Amino acid sequence: MVERRIRIEEITKIEGHANLTIEIEDENLKRVIFGVHEGSRYFEAFMVGKSYKYLPELAGRICGICTVAHEIASVRAVEDALGIEISEEVEDLRKLMLISSHIQSHILHLYFLALPDYRNVESIIELANKNVNLVKKAFELKEASNYMTELIGGRAVQPCTIVPGKVSKRIGKETIERYIKKMKDIYPFLLDTAELFLSLEYPKYERESEYVALWDGHSIPLYKGEIATLSSIFDPHQYQEHIREWVVEYSSAKHSLIDGRDYMVGALARLNINRNLREEARELAERYGVRFPSNRIAWINLAQALENVYFALEAIEIAENLKEYDPHKINIPRVSGEGVGVIEAPRGLLIHHYKIKNGKCTYVNIITPTAMNTENVERNLKGYISQIVSKNDEYIKMEAEKIIRAYDPCISCSVHVTRIM
Repeated sequence: MVERRIRIEEITKIEGHANLTIEIEDENLKRVIFGVHEGSRYFEAFMVGKSYKYLPELAGRICGICTVAHEIASVRAVEDALGIEISEEVEDLRKLMLISSHIQSHILHLYFLALPDYRNVESIIELANKNVNLVKKAFELKEASNYMTELIGGRAVQPCTIVPGKVSKRIGKETIERYIKKMKDIYPFLLDTAELFLSLEYPKYERESEYVALWDGHSIPLYKGEIATLSSIFDPHQYQEHIREWVVEYSSAKHSLIDGRDYMVGALARLNINRNLREEARELAERYGVRFPSNRIAWINLAQALENVYFALEAIEIAENLKEYDPHKINIPRVSGEGVGVIEAPRGLLIHHYKIKNGKCTYVNIITPTAMNTENVERNLKGYISQIVSKNDEYIKMEAEKIIRAYDPCISCSVHVTRIM
C-alpha cells in the first residue's frame, strides 16, 4: 500500500486563511479536506442587543471587501422587520453602490489573485514585471470603482449613507453625472478584461451541480428577487426550509446544502440561473464558444469578467434616469418584527435574518456566500483531483489552488458565524 499526503499549509491569493489536505492511497483519492482556520468573530452574538439603527453599520465590519453587500443586506432585513418602505430613488442609489462594489471586488479577484495563475507567476508584483501597463490599468479600475462607491456612500469602504429607509446624504445632479462619466470611462477596459479572461486556458473539469442565485425573470438581479435553483424558485423568507448548515470539526466555517444537495453561488451561478446577459457581453462570450448554463468550475473567473460588462451598462441606465435626491424623514410603522434581507454579494447569495423587539435586535442569522460554497468547493476538489491523481504533487497543488481561487473565497465573511454557546 502506497500512501501520499499532499498538504498546502496556507492557500495564497485568497482573502483570509485556509489550508488543504489531500490523502491518496494506491493512486486512489482517499480524502480532501478544505480547512478554514481563521479565528471566529462572533458577529451574530454581539449584534444581539443593539439598536436596529446600528445593525447595517456593524454588518459592514464583517468584511472590508464585501462591506457594501453586508450593509445593504442588513438594512433590507431591518426594513423588512419594521415595515419600512423606501422610495424608488433610494433603491436605485443602493443598486449603484452594489454595482460599483461588485466591479471593484471582481477586479481585485481577477487581476490580483486569479490572473497570476494563468501567467505562470507567483503574484501581481511578478505580473507587473512582465506587463506593467496591464497592472496599472487594473489599479486604475480598482480606484475608479472605489470612487463611484464613495460618491454615493460617503466612503469607499464601509459606506456611512446606508441607513434604514433612506440614503442619508444629498445626492446632487453633479454627483450622478460624475458617477456616469466614471463608469463610461472604465467601460472599454471592462470589455478588454472580459476578452482577456475569455481567452485564457482553464481546467476542463466539469461536475453537474446545483446553482443558486436571485432571480426576477428579466435581469441579473443584485438587490432583490426570489431565490432560484436550476429546478425551483422560492421566497427568500423560506430560506430555512431549504438551506441546512452544519459545523465540521476541521473548519471554522460552516458547510451547507440546499434541498439535500451541495451548491454553488456567485458569478457562474448567477449566469447559469438568469441567462440574461446583455448583447455586448453575450456576443463576446459566443465569440469564444462560451455559453451558459455551464458546469465548468473555473469559468467563475470569466463569468465575473462578463458580469462587469453587464453591470456597467445597467449602472449607466439607472444613473441616467436618476434626478437629484434629498434625504427625507422616514416613517417607522413598528418597533418589533422579524425580517430577512437577501441580496447578491460579489461572491454570491448573502442572507441576513433579524428579529427585533422594542427597537433592539434579539436574533441574528447570517449566511455568507463562502460558507454556502464550502461544501461545493470540497466536492469539486475531490472530483478534479481524482482525475489528475497520477500527476506529481506540485502539479496537483497548483491545479487545486486554481479551483479554490476561482471561487474567490472570502474567509473573513465565512467565519463570522460561530455563536457563543
